[in-house]
Amino acid sequence: MTPEEQVQVLKDLIAIPSENGGEAAVADYLAAQFTRYSAAHLTRVPYAPGRDNLVVTIGDQTEGPQLGFSGHMDVVAAGDAARWQTPPFTPSLRAGRLYGRGASDMKSGLAAMTVALLNRLAAGRQPTGGIRLLATVGEETGEFGAAQLTKLGAADGLDALVIGEPTGLTQVPLRLRGLLITLLRRPERRRTVRSRVVVIMPLTS
Repeated sequence: MTPEEQVQVLKDLIAIPSENGGEAAVADYLAAQFTRYSAAHLTRVPYAPGRDNLVVTIGDQTEGPQLGFSGHMDVVAAGDAARWQTPPFTPSLRAGRLYGRGASDMKSGLAAMTVALLNRLAAGRQPTGGIRLLATVGEETGEFGAAQLTKLGAADGLDALVIGEPTGLTQVPLRLRGLLITLLRRPERRRTVRSRVVVIMPLTS
């Protein structure tokens, strides 16, 4: 995909008003991007009317390393549209930044993960192992979709899970085999994000 095509994916996602609901329209859009590739397998998991989770898998889901991507399709309510400089669901590019409800949280992350998989599929590159994209509903009001997919086993067997929430890369929490590791990049020093372990604590849940 060209850079313009990649940005268009984000623009298209922002233009779908999925305020605490209506995620099925986002799932429709994402599914349409993947259906052209026979190597992509899609599963829709309804949560409620108009609210569907979407699971996209490529590669071997039983052998080799398993990588997961997770992102939610809902956004918080836009509020009073009169207070916006531009309509909240009309993507607006200003000074190299794209504005709109959900542009940061987290349709940009969802678009990036989608584009990564689409580029791999377009190149005909099968992963060594499997990749799963979990697009979920209801994160802003209770993480309902993530809980539903977890209960159904959609994340079972994953060796790593990338969640595309915006953090500014100042804090990156890692959950590894019973440990919660929080890594903090000190902005005053040029070090990698892995250079400083701040907290290691057992997980109780």
